[in-house]
Amino acid sequence: MTTTARTHRFLSEEWAEAARERLDLGPTEETLARKQASYWEWIAASRGVYSHSWALGVEGRDGSTSYLHLTWEQGKCAKAEIIPPGRPVDADYVLVAVEETWRRFFAGELNHQRMVVDKQLRLTRGDILLFFRAVFFFIESLAALELVPTSFD
Repeated sequence: MTTTARTHRFLSEEWAEAARERLDLGPTEETLARKQASYWEWIAASRGVYSHSWALGVEGRDGSTSYLHLTWEQGKCAKAEIIPPGRPVDADYVLVAVEETWRRFFAGELNHQRMVVDKQLRLTRGDILLFFRAVFFFIESLAALELVPTSFD
């Protein structure tokens, strides 16, 4: 029997909650098998004490930006909400990409690490040194986020 995961419309509240749930689960067994155990031990240590917020921005063609705001509390993705254009954004780290980058991301076309390093996903607010102390946790969170069934219609 084949089951299909429910697809959620990008930047809907349902999608935000699905994203929170997926992020809270962490990496899949398949993902865990691709890297050394010591790497995942480091990720677990970073995540266990992680208590910051992210606002992942989607810059539209008209220049407006919407955000997926995620709150992490002691390694748990505790809250997710959509912040519409024009509303103030309060997060420890604000990262923004154009909509086309997010489309390609959810299509599985982008390398998560390269997205950050090549500034396709740009850190626009937050302490860059503190952010990069846990950058691999962030990158693995992107890998988990990519697994959320997402539609752009």
